[in-house]
Amino acid sequence: MVLAGWTVGDHYRMLIALGRRHLGEDEIRTTLAPAREEAVAVLRRGQREGVFADHLPAPVLAQALEALMLALAEENAECPWADPAGETAATAFLVAAGVAPQAAALQVQDVVRRDRAAGAG
Repeated sequence: MVLAGWTVGDHYRMLIALGRRHLGEDEIRTTLAPAREEAVAVLRRGQREGVFADHLPAPVLAQALEALMLALAEENAECPWADPAGETAATAFLVAAGVAPQAAALQVQDVVRRDRAAGAG
């Protein structure tokens, strides 16, 4: 999800910032609820399967990861680092979810490799 959203993350970041400013935090939470529910479902499944850490309930972890994603997008917009495809951000996201750093990096590389192969075919 991070890799897919990274290329349009700056647009979403701006929309969320404007929404918070003009609509308020409650309206933004309501608007983002379907995406958050999907994230919670993925995290719960990953926690059951032992992929993600379970020291936090999935809804709390989803909130934390959402904040991390927005912070990474903000930082990338302010001072872009060499992460145009979002691979470092996706790795950081998985590590924050409780995946070991090396395993997270390998998983992200695998997804990128599969996406490139699918696009070339």
